[in-house]
Amino acid sequence: MNIIKCLAPVAVGIAAFAAAEIKASMGNAKEAPDVLLILGCRVRGETPEETLQMRIDAAAKYLKNNPSVIAIACGGIVHEDQYKSEAQAISESLVAQGVEIERIILEDKSTTTQENFRNAIEIMDKMSDEKLNVAILSSEHHLLRASLLAKKCGLEVTTIPAPSPKKLLLKNYARELICFAEFLKK
Repeated sequence: MNIIKCLAPVAVGIAAFAAAEIKASMGNAKEAPDVLLILGCRVRGETPEETLQMRIDAAAKYLKNNPSVIAIACGGIVHEDQYKSEAQAISESLVAQGVEIERIILEDKSTTTQENFRNAIEIMDKMSDEKLNVAILSSEHHLLRASLLAKKCGLEVTTIPAPSPKKLLLKNYARELICFAEFLKK
């Protein structure tokens, strides 16, 4: 009986997290933003891993359908085996898919999602004195925490989901649960 009393709050917490993740994974952008922040992910050597490539592909499609949107490609060099920034890999792949290079701004210094937002805010402040409408594009499993981190940085955003490799979904959602618990502690 005591174990049930101990595990019940944990089960409720996990269920609430799962419900929030499912809702966030659908995205909430209704209108095209002024700026689309494309959040980076793992690059090996000079090649985006599958998760990042899926984000890039979703971003290319979105940007081609919304030609007035400016993209900020986010992410620096995070790993020792990485020879170009996540932002550079995103930009090159977008251009290869037909997105005009003039519509892409690089934020290539960050190593965390929170740094993505802090650095992007500095870039956007230089772009306009007016408040810009901003959307973030990331993998569906990342949108809940990313949108909360954006808010923590003072950035109001809408979200646009990119698919993730199905073989990594369980691992990615488990990682997000752990990261979300850490986020709540701060």
